[in-house]
Amino acid sequence: MASDVLISGISGFIGSNLTAYLLQNSEMNLSGCSRDLDKIKHLEGDIHSIYSNDEIFSIKPSFQSYVHLSGKVYDMHDKKNEDEYFEANFQLTKKFFQNFIDDKTSKNFIFLSTIHVLTENPEKELDESYNPKPFTPYGKSKFKAENFIRDNCPPDKNYYILRPSMIHGPGNKGNLNLLYNLVSKGIPYPVGAFNNKRSFVSIENLCFIIQQIIENAIPEGLYHISDDEPTYTHDLVKMIAQTTNKKGRIWYVPPSLLNFAAKIGNHIPFVLNEHRLKKLTGDFIVSNEKIKKAIGKPLPIRAREGLENTLKSL
Repeated sequence: MASDVLISGISGFIGSNLTAYLLQNSEMNLSGCSRDLDKIKHLEGDIHSIYSNDEIFSIKPSFQSYVHLSGKVYDMHDKKNEDEYFEANFQLTKKFFQNFIDDKTSKNFIFLSTIHVLTENPEKELDESYNPKPFTPYGKSKFKAENFIRDNCPPDKNYYILRPSMIHGPGNKGNLNLLYNLVSKGIPYPVGAFNNKRSFVSIENLCFIIQQIIENAIPEGLYHISDDEPTYTHDLVKMIAQTTNKKGRIWYVPPSLLNFAAKIGNHIPFVLNEHRLKKLTGDFIVSNEKIKKAIGKPLPIRAREGLENTLKSL
């Protein structure tokens, strides 16, 4: 029997990719909702039902699985009130979770959190035992939602909290695009003295994991999500250069000079400060061992293949 699934935030980057993936690779009865119903009118005829968020909370239709993607993503240039993050990422999550609890047919609540509830600058590989120290309003609001779900899930229902590393794929407008724009314009990458490693997750791997959670009885709980292999920054610059037919210049500016410039940037408006330099030069490696063991299947896309697919789409 096909599973009835609700996807909140279905019009966003992850929601639209997940919908296309599940339509192609599963027999699920998909429904979706959005703050703005007009944004998902085009899905009529492709999925079972579409709703506005207000309709979900007033009509209270039933679903076996809730995939909650809706929320406010962190933007370093956004100077809006911190309360907006807590309204979108905590209060809205509470409302969807209450619907899930009240729904007599529901079994699974899948919440997309973020690896940034843990830290901005990790000292070691990030597995599920890492002690969270959220740094931004985005991370703090997501962590508060995590705790609410974990503390209030009834024993006869399952919760899944997913903390993905940086997600990429066709249609993504995240930080990977910033590096792509830099290299594609022939601008040298100035932090070549540090060849750090970062974990990414291909949108296809994320969609595969969500499908496996819905279709199979895996243990509930917290899972970190990433591709199998972290990527060296130098390799990523070279991949972008190859895709865009640019030279992909990497400048090896002395670390002492970068540190000096970053200290100045702490006190005056400048592109670089110590916090940003640490993010640019430090490793950010996420372990996916727990989710792979729970699923018992290999991820469909290797890290390099996924990045190449994304870069070709930009």
